[in-house]
Amino acid sequence: MNKFKASNRQEQYLFPYRLDDFIPEDHLARIIDEIVEGFDTFVIEQGYSELGQKSYHPKVILKLLFYGYCTGVRSGRKIAVKCECDTAYMFLACMHKPDFRTINDFRKDNIKAFENYFLEVLKICKELGMVKVGELHIDGTKILANASKKRTLDKKDYEKWLLKIEGKIKGILKEAAETDVQEDALYGESRGDELPEELRKTTALKEKIKAVMQEMGEGEKVNLTDKDAKNIKGNGLIKPNYNCQAGVTEDGIIVSSYVTNNASDSGELIPTIDKAESSTGETFDEILADSGYGTYESYEEMEKRGKTAYVSDQAYSKEHKQKYKNKKDNYEKAQFIYNKDKDEYVCPQGKRLVYKGKSNEDDRRYKVYKGVECNNCKVKDLCTKAKNRMIKKEEREEIRERAIERLKSEEGKAKYTKRGYTIEPIFGNLKHNLKYTRFHLRGLEKVDGEFKLMCLASNIQKLYKFRIKLNKAA
Repeated sequence: MNKFKASNRQEQYLFPYRLDDFIPEDHLARIIDEIVEGFDTFVIEQGYSELGQKSYHPKVILKLLFYGYCTGVRSGRKIAVKCECDTAYMFLACMHKPDFRTINDFRKDNIKAFENYFLEVLKICKELGMVKVGELHIDGTKILANASKKRTLDKKDYEKWLLKIEGKIKGILKEAAETDVQEDALYGESRGDELPEELRKTTALKEKIKAVMQEMGEGEKVNLTDKDAKNIKGNGLIKPNYNCQAGVTEDGIIVSSYVTNNASDSGELIPTIDKAESSTGETFDEILADSGYGTYESYEEMEKRGKTAYVSDQAYSKEHKQKYKNKKDNYEKAQFIYNKDKDEYVCPQGKRLVYKGKSNEDDRRYKVYKGVECNNCKVKDLCTKAKNRMIKKEEREEIRERAIERLKSEEGKAKYTKRGYTIEPIFGNLKHNLKYTRFHLRGLEKVDGEFKLMCLASNIQKLYKFRIKLNKAA
């Protein structure tokens, strides 16, 4: 007696299976199918012609892209292959088999549409009660551009490169003109007046370099492959990167996402708040962000808007984290105590620094305090090399201090700790689990659209888990 189940791929069934039978009811593909079917794709559809071969419906390609980004598959080639062998992709594509160029061109040509679809998914999350308004947790991460660091050059380097290219072009032309035998071997049955392939590519590179150089400013460095990508430090290395910004709710739903090529996060706090409030139609009263966002301008603007800031800054972060390695560290500004009643500072040695006037630097106004007892101080050399120790206090320092004191409170510490469990895991999931460490597209606008796709996928994952939880509870 045979004790194994029959395995016969040639067996015919009385009632054929439907593709729908291979996808479980609680599968991610079904959620994506349901979401995209509710989208309005009229604008994209208008870009298709009624002439020629029929095209794949935009919703089919959207479903494939969304599912791919949710599961860590971004490559158009890989998605095309999965449409032939993966039942989830076959289900979403309705057994169609779009080639990789169709998928890649659709993503590239409709990149602006992903902003609207990001908002549509966010709207669904909000209707299901998944968007808890109140706290906005903000952070940024660096993702590599689709460009090589070696091609980020200044004008002088481009000029040197041009000289080498021009020399190479002359060499190719000389070689092509030397003998008819070489020419026949090169052109075969062609007319003989076409450019050799190597010469054509080298000439095109030369023209591309000239075009980039015309747009360059003095001292500016531009990447030839992606001129919007800047050399930014990420993961300890300086490479062509984009700075990706996101704002999330306490529930981990991304409500704001965009990309910038600014190296610093310092100017991105207010734009992130604005985008979050615009996308949700709600007001966020409490803002949580790390020290990269803590600037006087940000503190001032948040206070004007009546928002409660739990935002660190570089000075507090250093004071809070640093384990002092030598005595000199004890004489940084953070160790000097300000006496508001007397409008003066007291140093760690108990000596006074009194108000001496105001100064303007980099469009900021400072109050200047000068030590009056430094000459007789035994540790002066550890404190300053000048005759007297000077301290500058920005006129908006009190606004910053209020935010820092709030951060030091037990409530502030708890909220700031919670922030680490909301937004940082989202970036960890995108970069570590889904391997989104480098963009596929080039140019700030297209990269911004691709990041929207990543964030949209993150929200769909949350939506999927939420639906599973509801079904189990039912």
